Amino acid sequence: MDFLFAAAFALATFFLPLQSVPAPGPLEGRACVARDLVGVWRSQLARADEPGVMEFSAIAPNDYFRFKADGDFMYFASNRAQTSIAAIEAALDDLDRRDGVTYRTEVLDGGALIIHRNGSPFQGFTCSVGTPKDGKAVMIWTQLAGMPAVRRVQVRLD
Repeated sequence: MDFLFAAAFALATFFLPLQSVPAPGPLEGRACVARDLVGVWRSQLARADEPGVMEFSAIAPNDYFRFKADGDFMYFASNRAQTSIAAIEAALDDLDRRDGVTYRTEVLDGGALIIHRNGSPFQGFTCSVGTPKDGKAVMIWTQLAGMPAVRRVQVRLD
C-alpha cells in the first residue's frame, strides 16, 4: 500500500520548534544560498538522532522536497519511489492545499537553513552544496551547532 505524508504531519511529528537560531555547524562543501534550493529534490536520510526519525524513515524512505524562489517549501514522504517529476509536483500541490500549514525557508549567512512553519522558526539545518552526483546538484543538510545529529542528502530532480 502506498502512502504519503504531508509536511504538517512528518515535520511536526519529529522536529521540535526552534526557540532561537543556533549557528551553522561544519559545512560539507560550500554554504548554500537561497537560489541553490530552488527546485524539486529527492532526499535520503542518512542519520538522525532525534527519537523516531530513523524509524519513520524506515517506513517511508522516499522523501521529496520542493523549494520555490519565493521561499515556499513543501515536503512529502512515501513508501514507494516516485518516478515522475510531474507526479511529485502534483502530490506536493495537493498536500499543500490540504495540510493547512505554510512552510517557508530562509537561508542565513554561513549556510544556516531555517524552515518556518506558519511564520515561526520551526526547524534548522546547516546546508551545504556538495559535489554533483551523475551531473545533478547535491545538497547536504547537517545539524546546526548544539542540535541533535542529522545528515540528509538531497539530489535535485529537475
